[in-house]
Amino acid sequence: MKMNYIILFLFGVSLCACFEDKGNYDYRDMADITIENIPEVIEVLGNSDHIVVSPKVVSSLDGEVKEGDANFEFTYKIEKKSGGTMVAGQKWVDLNPSKTLNLDTLAAFAADTYIGWFGVTDKRSGVQTSTTFDIKVSSPTYEGWMVLCNEGEQERVRMDMISAISAERVIPAYDVLAPLGFPELRHARGIGFYPNRRANPDDVIYVMSEEGTYRLERETFKTDESWNINNVDFIIPPGDEHVVYYNTVNNNNSSEALACLCVTDAGNAYAQVLSTPGAAFEKPINTSARGEAPTYRVAPYIGVSMARPGNGKAAVFYDMDNQRFMGWKQGYVDFLMQVLNPIRDKEGALFTFKTGMDLVYMESTRYSNGLVYAILQDAGGKRCIYGINMSGNGYVPESMYKDLNAPDFDKASIFAFHSQFPYMFYAVGNKVYLHNLGTNTTYPMNSIALGEHEVVTMLKFNLYRQCSLKDLNNQSDEFMARQYELMVGSYNTDAPDNNGGKLGFYPVDGVNNSVTKRAEYDGFARIKDVVYRERR
Repeated sequence: MKMNYIILFLFGVSLCACFEDKGNYDYRDMADITIENIPEVIEVLGNSDHIVVSPKVVSSLDGEVKEGDANFEFTYKIEKKSGGTMVAGQKWVDLNPSKTLNLDTLAAFAADTYIGWFGVTDKRSGVQTSTTFDIKVSSPTYEGWMVLCNEGEQERVRMDMISAISAERVIPAYDVLAPLGFPELRHARGIGFYPNRRANPDDVIYVMSEEGTYRLERETFKTDESWNINNVDFIIPPGDEHVVYYNTVNNNNSSEALACLCVTDAGNAYAQVLSTPGAAFEKPINTSARGEAPTYRVAPYIGVSMARPGNGKAAVFYDMDNQRFMGWKQGYVDFLMQVLNPIRDKEGALFTFKTGMDLVYMESTRYSNGLVYAILQDAGGKRCIYGINMSGNGYVPESMYKDLNAPDFDKASIFAFHSQFPYMFYAVGNKVYLHNLGTNTTYPMNSIALGEHEVVTMLKFNLYRQCSLKDLNNQSDEFMARQYELMVGSYNTDAPDNNGGKLGFYPVDGVNNSVTKRAEYDGFARIKDVVYRERR
């Protein structure tokens, strides 16, 4: 009997313990989460397209989860599929710091294949469900117009791109060099481009600034300090000077140039003769003897014949100190091409090469089979134009234009010369003018309508550099004609950010002295130079 009481007592204690323990647990069922509507692969154009994901998330207890549901948190991450780090040693990047359900973010990543990771967390239970998908980022730099800009008051060097994805899809991409190792530089000067059809060496693309000049890797556009022009193309790196102008002398074949030439901001010129094994820039060539110290400064321009293939083996420079044109020519031995020489005047020539004037601007064209235009200004501020034909042996005084009937021409600092018609375009403020050199008549380009707060920052004709571009790539006549369209870069000084730049393309009417707008793109910084990235 006593044993029964003991058993009954222990059962009661146990029952009470069970009731007390039940209060310490939540027996709510765990939800099963399913994720739908995420594609296996998302293909985007880097720095242009957005990575967009709109998943459908369903909870077995709550039904479809909507945006803003406080019980759930969403995460998107991206990492390289091939392994390696994304940024600063980190293997992944958070695509969605705001933790929203839907994703819409710029694909600001270098061309590569990535793994995207989407996770859903039930904050009540801490249980997480996830899925993965591929993100294929293609390069916006493969082909199209490279748009070199100065950004903001500090004039940070920035390259944007108008990417020619196909004939039907041409879209802008912005700040394309930022994620590719390009250093922080200021004051862009121009793009040096030499498309070499030989497999080795490769195409040359240089971004030039007042703080350094860097070569871009042909396919990826990646760069770093090892790609500084001083480390790539110079035997002995120059001192405190930076390459700000780069051009090539075209050979009479279509495979490679005869020589590459450049000018630095110190007024020194250099020659890289490609027939020399291990060709590189040596010492300055603005001297009287090879290897000696420079004796004068040259302007940041190099005139050559732009005929394709090359029909001239010479280049023209301008001696700023002695106000004269200087010549570079192919010689029988390489050392002859490491010195500039004064161009001799011929009796009865249209003008003398020792001008006694300042050089304002010089541009190479295909007009008259290779004419170089030079705008000169005398001590009184009056301007004239010389035309030097560079075909054959070069240096033929072909044309001279004085007493130009061109309003505000003396105030202009931005110019462009056409290669099919005797036209000079110039800009003052937000106005663009066409001057017909043959008739000495100027026409305001009213079809280039810019606003009160807009200014022209660049005028240019982008002549294709490859000799056989049309035949190699089966290009259309329309595409080939675009090298003769006037490109107008402008900037809205009233823009609320640093993206007030526009680039317009204007076919030129050689009969009616006019232009019409074909296309226009915006969102750039202050445009300094534009070069079409040609493909072989």
